[in-house]
Amino acid sequence: MPTDVVSLLQTEVDKLMIQHFSTYSYLSQRHPLQPPRETPGLRFTSQKIDLAAPPKGQPGEEDTTKAPYPLQPQDPQAFEEAQNELAEDLILKAQQIQQLIAKLPGIDQDETQQAEDIKKLIADVDEMEKMRRAKRREMHQLVKRLDAVVGGMSRSINYSEVNRNTNGG
Repeated sequence: MPTDVVSLLQTEVDKLMIQHFSTYSYLSQRHPLQPPRETPGLRFTSQKIDLAAPPKGQPGEEDTTKAPYPLQPQDPQAFEEAQNELAEDLILKAQQIQQLIAKLPGIDQDETQQAEDIKKLIADVDEMEKMRRAKRREMHQLVKRLDAVVGGMSRSINYSEVNRNTNGG
Protein backbone atom coordinates (compact mmCIF):
# COMPACT_ATOMS: atom_id res chain seq x y z
CA MET A 1 0.00 0.00 0.00
CA PRO A 2 1.63 3.25 -1.07
CA THR A 3 2.12 5.84 1.61
CA ASP A 4 2.21 9.56 1.12
CA VAL A 5 5.54 11.38 1.28
CA VAL A 6 4.63 13.37 4.39
CA SER A 7 3.93 10.20 6.39
CA LEU A 8 7.18 8.64 5.19
CA LEU A 9 9.00 11.84 6.10
CA GLN A 10 7.52 11.82 9.60
CA THR A 11 8.51 8.17 10.05
CA GLU A 12 12.08 8.85 8.94
CA VAL A 13 12.39 11.89 11.22
CA ASP A 14 11.14 9.76 14.12
CA LYS A 15 13.75 7.12 13.25
CA LEU A 16 16.43 9.82 13.12
CA MET A 17 15.49 11.01 16.61
CA ILE A 18 15.71 7.44 17.89
CA GLN A 19 19.12 7.10 16.25
CA HIS A 20 20.26 10.35 17.87
CA PHE A 21 19.15 9.13 21.28
CA SER A 22 20.75 5.72 20.78
CA THR A 23 24.00 7.29 19.60
CA TYR A 24 24.09 9.68 22.53
CA SER A 25 23.37 6.85 24.96
CA TYR A 26 26.09 4.68 23.49
CA LEU A 27 28.65 7.48 23.50
CA SER A 28 27.86 8.49 27.07
CA GLN A 29 27.96 4.92 28.41
CA ARG A 30 30.80 3.37 26.46
CA HIS A 31 33.43 6.10 26.20
CA PRO A 32 36.90 5.05 27.33
CA LEU A 33 38.10 6.56 30.56
CA GLN A 34 40.45 9.06 29.00
CA PRO A 35 40.74 12.76 29.62
CA PRO A 36 39.78 15.08 26.78
CA ARG A 37 42.41 16.34 24.38
CA GLU A 38 44.10 19.60 25.28
CA THR A 39 42.22 22.67 24.12
CA PRO A 40 43.93 26.06 24.47
CA GLY A 41 42.08 28.31 26.89
CA LEU A 42 40.29 25.53 28.77
CA ARG A 43 41.92 24.99 32.14
CA PHE A 44 40.53 21.45 32.53
CA THR A 45 42.33 20.25 29.42
CA SER A 46 45.66 21.96 30.02
CA GLN A 47 47.08 19.07 32.02
CA LYS A 48 49.81 17.08 30.28
CA ILE A 49 48.39 13.59 29.83
CA ASP A 50 49.62 10.76 27.64
CA LEU A 51 46.59 9.94 25.48
CA ALA A 52 48.31 6.91 23.99
CA ALA A 53 48.51 5.24 27.39
CA PRO A 54 45.73 2.84 28.34
CA PRO A 55 42.97 4.29 30.51
CA LYS A 56 43.73 4.35 34.19
CA GLY A 57 41.37 3.00 36.81
CA GLN A 58 37.77 2.01 36.62
CA PRO A 59 34.61 4.08 36.66
CA GLY A 60 33.61 5.39 40.05
CA GLU A 61 30.64 4.15 42.02
CA GLU A 62 28.57 7.13 40.86
CA ASP A 63 29.01 5.90 37.27
CA THR A 64 28.23 2.24 37.84
CA THR A 65 25.96 1.18 40.66
CA LYS A 66 24.08 4.44 41.24
CA ALA A 67 23.65 5.51 37.61
CA PRO A 68 20.46 4.49 35.79
CA TYR A 69 22.63 3.63 32.77
CA PRO A 70 25.99 2.53 34.17
CA LEU A 71 29.24 3.43 32.48
CA GLN A 72 30.82 0.46 30.74
CA PRO A 73 34.09 1.70 29.20
CA GLN A 74 35.12 0.23 25.90
CA ASP A 75 38.51 -0.17 24.24
CA PRO A 76 39.47 3.21 22.66
CA GLN A 77 39.96 1.73 19.17
CA ALA A 78 36.64 -0.16 19.23
CA PHE A 79 34.93 2.95 20.58
CA GLU A 80 36.35 5.09 17.77
CA GLU A 81 35.22 2.56 15.15
CA ALA A 82 31.75 2.52 16.66
CA GLN A 83 31.70 6.34 16.69
CA ASN A 84 32.50 6.39 12.97
CA GLU A 85 29.82 3.81 12.21
CA LEU A 86 27.20 5.69 14.23
CA ALA A 87 28.13 8.95 12.49
CA GLU A 88 27.79 7.29 9.08
CA ASP A 89 24.37 5.92 10.06
CA LEU A 90 23.20 9.39 11.11
CA ILE A 91 24.47 10.89 7.84
CA LEU A 92 22.75 8.18 5.81
CA LYS A 93 19.43 8.77 7.61
CA ALA A 94 19.76 12.53 7.05
CA GLN A 95 20.35 11.92 3.33
CA GLN A 96 17.25 9.72 3.17
CA ILE A 97 15.25 12.53 4.75
CA GLN A 98 16.66 15.03 2.26
CA GLN A 99 15.57 12.76 -0.60
CA LEU A 100 12.04 12.60 0.80
CA ILE A 101 11.96 16.38 1.21
CA ALA A 102 12.98 16.75 -2.44
CA LYS A 103 9.92 14.62 -3.40
CA LEU A 104 7.45 16.90 -1.64
CA PRO A 105 5.07 18.51 -4.13
CA GLY A 106 5.78 22.16 -4.76
CA ILE A 107 9.17 22.13 -3.07
CA ASP A 108 10.72 23.80 -6.11
CA GLN A 109 8.06 26.52 -6.28
CA ASP A 110 7.97 29.83 -4.50
CA GLU A 111 5.24 30.77 -2.04
CA THR A 112 3.07 32.66 -4.55
CA GLN A 113 3.07 29.74 -6.99
CA GLN A 114 2.11 27.36 -4.18
CA ALA A 115 -0.73 29.71 -3.16
CA GLU A 116 -1.99 29.77 -6.76
CA ASP A 117 -1.87 25.97 -6.93
CA ILE A 118 -3.88 25.76 -3.70
CA LYS A 119 -6.51 28.17 -5.07
CA LYS A 120 -6.76 26.08 -8.22
CA LEU A 121 -7.19 22.90 -6.19
CA ILE A 122 -9.90 24.57 -4.08
CA ALA A 123 -11.72 25.59 -7.26
CA ASP A 124 -11.44 22.01 -8.56
CA VAL A 125 -12.88 20.66 -5.30
CA ASP A 126 -15.76 23.15 -5.46
CA GLU A 127 -16.51 22.10 -9.06
CA MET A 128 -16.46 18.42 -8.09
CA GLU A 129 -18.81 19.14 -5.18
CA LYS A 130 -21.27 20.86 -7.57
CA MET A 131 -21.11 17.83 -9.87
CA ARG A 132 -21.69 15.49 -6.92
CA ARG A 133 -24.76 17.45 -5.83
CA ALA A 134 -26.16 17.43 -9.39
CA LYS A 135 -25.67 13.65 -9.63
CA ARG A 136 -27.35 13.22 -6.24
CA ARG A 137 -30.40 15.20 -7.46
CA GLU A 138 -30.47 13.13 -10.65
CA MET A 139 -30.28 9.91 -8.62
CA HIS A 140 -33.21 11.00 -6.43
CA GLN A 141 -35.30 11.82 -9.54
CA LEU A 142 -34.49 8.41 -11.05
CA VAL A 143 -35.46 6.67 -7.80
CA LYS A 144 -38.80 8.51 -7.82
CA ARG A 145 -39.41 7.47 -11.45
CA LEU A 146 -38.51 3.87 -10.68
CA ASP A 147 -40.81 3.90 -7.67
CA ALA A 148 -43.64 5.21 -9.86
CA VAL A 149 -43.04 2.50 -12.47
CA VAL A 150 -42.94 -0.28 -9.88
CA GLY A 151 -46.05 1.15 -8.18
CA GLY A 152 -47.89 1.32 -11.50
CA MET A 153 -46.98 -2.25 -12.34
CA SER A 154 -48.16 -3.49 -8.95
CA ARG A 155 -51.51 -1.75 -9.37
CA SER A 156 -52.02 -3.23 -12.82
CA ILE A 157 -51.74 -6.79 -11.59
CA ASN A 158 -55.03 -8.39 -10.58
CA TYR A 159 -54.03 -10.28 -7.43
CA SER A 160 -57.25 -12.25 -7.14
CA GLU A 161 -56.66 -13.70 -10.59
CA VAL A 162 -53.00 -14.51 -9.76
CA ASN A 163 -54.02 -16.24 -6.52
CA ARG A 164 -56.66 -18.33 -8.30
CA ASN A 165 -54.18 -19.51 -10.92
CA THR A 166 -51.52 -20.43 -8.35
CA ASN A 167 -53.95 -22.33 -6.10
CA GLY A 168 -54.96 -24.60 -8.91
CA GLY A 169 -58.43 -23.33 -9.18
